[in-house]
Amino acid sequence: MAEKRNGKRNGKDLALIILLGVFVAIMLTIFVNLVVSYIYEGPKYEDYCRNSFNGAYPVKYGVDTGSCQNCTFSKSLQEQTDNCYNERGTPVYDYDAKGCTVSLKSCDMCSKEFDDATKAYNRKTFFIYAVVGFALIVFGLFISALLLQIVSLPAGAFLVIEAAVKNFDDKLFVIIVYGLLIVGALYLALKKLKLK
Repeated sequence: MAEKRNGKRNGKDLALIILLGVFVAIMLTIFVNLVVSYIYEGPKYEDYCRNSFNGAYPVKYGVDTGSCQNCTFSKSLQEQTDNCYNERGTPVYDYDAKGCTVSLKSCDMCSKEFDDATKAYNRKTFFIYAVVGFALIVFGLFISALLLQIVSLPAGAFLVIEAAVKNFDDKLFVIIVYGLLIVGALYLALKKLKLK
């Protein structure tokens, strides 16, 4: 493709290799994302909160709401509601004939369960993206074909960055693994550069 003259590529061919390499790097990154999402599907909200009912918010006491203007404040109900929210749940209330909240029917924990499942999924996909990305970076460092270097190095970098973004809730974990990946990549890059 890029014809060498006296050991050098002409500018047009080099530009074409770079453009093609960047395009294929983006396609490779999207391809890896598609494969991971197809093979290892993430949690779905409906699977956790299928039968969940998030009814109306409790009546705000002291506010004229038509038929509910005579509702009275319940300190114990407010404490139960606060405890439910503190446990990352969603309160579900019982109402009287006037529409006033009379008790806490349940503390629906489906959102918490979904969030926990999403965090676990993000942690597992972090490893997938980090390992594949790092492998592409290593491949790019040691392959001699310029096109393959231009494809694998940025694709690997994109995947490693995506790994961190997906698992940003667990910052200390990401910092440690990222630090190790950076040290490993720098070590391999310096080793490769010394070989030339």
